[in-house]
Amino acid sequence: MNRRRMLAGLLSLPLVEPAARWAHASETGLHAGRRAGASRNVIALIRSSATVSRYAGEVIENLDILSLTGDALTVTHPGVIVRNCRIVHAGGHGIHAVGAKGVRLESIEVEHRGAGLTGEGTNIDRNNIALEGCPDAVITRIKAAKGAANIYLEACERSVLSWLELHDARGPLPRGQNLQLNKCANSTIEDFSAENGPSSWTEDNVSVFHSDSCTIRRGLVSYNNSPSGDGVMLEGSADCLVEDVDAYMQGNGAFAAVPSDERESGGCIFRRCRTAYSYNAPRDGREAPSSNGLSFYTRVSPGRSPHAIIECSYFALANPRNLIWQTQALAKDAELNARAFKPRPALRLAFHWNA
Repeated sequence: MNRRRMLAGLLSLPLVEPAARWAHASETGLHAGRRAGASRNVIALIRSSATVSRYAGEVIENLDILSLTGDALTVTHPGVIVRNCRIVHAGGHGIHAVGAKGVRLESIEVEHRGAGLTGEGTNIDRNNIALEGCPDAVITRIKAAKGAANIYLEACERSVLSWLELHDARGPLPRGQNLQLNKCANSTIEDFSAENGPSSWTEDNVSVFHSDSCTIRRGLVSYNNSPSGDGVMLEGSADCLVEDVDAYMQGNGAFAAVPSDERESGGCIFRRCRTAYSYNAPRDGREAPSSNGLSFYTRVSPGRSPHAIIECSYFALANPRNLIWQTQALAKDAELNARAFKPRPALRLAFHWNA
């Protein structure tokens, strides 16, 4: 197949959105996008091939990047700002930043077109956004779909991620997350939706791995077909806060805080977290949840502060008798009550590109 025909085929692939029953598009979501700084002005994008940063503090903006091989946008300088860009990639990461302290990614739509229409991805190095060694990163107003992971940060301490619309994580292992922090202590994730569907190949919707003192708040994690993944997983991460997050249609678990090998766990708080409409059977060609439909998976390391479950609720679970693993890992009795609720609406960001 020649490059022209290959390019036409890639551009014709549809963006697979979750089905309407779990895609809660609403005026709330649209207004949220506007509050996050969405502009009504049409932005004229400039078509571009793969691009690299050139100097510290550079502003890369208003690009429509297509890359069939390799990374679409590479950032290796500190303080670079990338904004108002649309990125389609097939043979590498969408955005790959390495050693770029203080990088800022703002108002970006990025899609991996090499994953196929459904199922497990072919390569772990096909993330939509991949940052390595970029402390103090700011990532805001991002729409991303079909990445091995949609956003993956490693060794990016004190990063702030907000206003994220994430869809259809594809893996393969160890990827499969809508969003993962790895060794990113003191980071914040807020105002987000992390949605999957039958076309996905998931692990955790949101994973906080070996990253102490992180905050995850005001979010929706929707649909997970992994036998081992959780909605929000705090793995080997101590003293984290998960607040005002809804986990919808999860299988193996909604929320978790556990040790990881040599990394301890303790002192994590789940406040006003809710889970509903879980499942406990094989799904989308994958095995049944290994936890038998657990909701909260909590374990604490010796000598560490216990975890806390405060003002949390559940509704319409596949296994309502399997709510908490190791209640002795909690500071006191869990505040976890059966209560009907409507999950928070998914975020829908509006970008005003010229085409």
